[in-house]
Amino acid sequence: MGSMSLMDVGIYTVEDLHAYREQRDDFVIQLIDGELVMTPGPSVPHQVVHSEVFGILREAVPDNLRVFSAPLDLRAGERTVIQPDLMVVDRDVRTGSEVVRAPSLVVEILSPSSRRTDLVRKPEALARFGVEHYWVIDPEHPAIREFRLVDGRYVTAQIVEGEDLFSTDAPFPVSFRPLDLTR
Repeated sequence: MGSMSLMDVGIYTVEDLHAYREQRDDFVIQLIDGELVMTPGPSVPHQVVHSEVFGILREAVPDNLRVFSAPLDLRAGERTVIQPDLMVVDRDVRTGSEVVRAPSLVVEILSPSSRRTDLVRKPEALARFGVEHYWVIDPEHPAIREFRLVDGRYVTAQIVEGEDLFSTDAPFPVSFRPLDLTR
């Protein structure tokens, strides 16, 4: 099942999102540019990669940052509330029900149902919000795409596949092999 748009009625609000979530707990429901988008919950391969990346980031982040994991809302505008798989935020973010400042890094792990959302819709919203670093990880064909915000748009910094070493210095130094995330 792919992601489904719930745009039959018109432009949705954050309040509509919260009300709809109370009715449906079997899907991940997000609001992107006023459109409710729902996807099935994550699969086991998705969660395997998620837990590996979380551990790697947790070990690598400097003391002034912390790693948050889904489900946690990122309010990226008046009509956009998304739940990134992982976010790296300032350590002083400790209260509230959602993150309201641009994270240093957002990481999404692709699922068959989320490809278009994670590769097109979310990066557009995150770029407008000012998230400087965006990574997309493909667990099916182990690879990572690193994007950096340049002049309000994401540009590909690198694509690393399989056994090759992904290494970056921004927003902090970290390296790993995409294939190792799936083991």
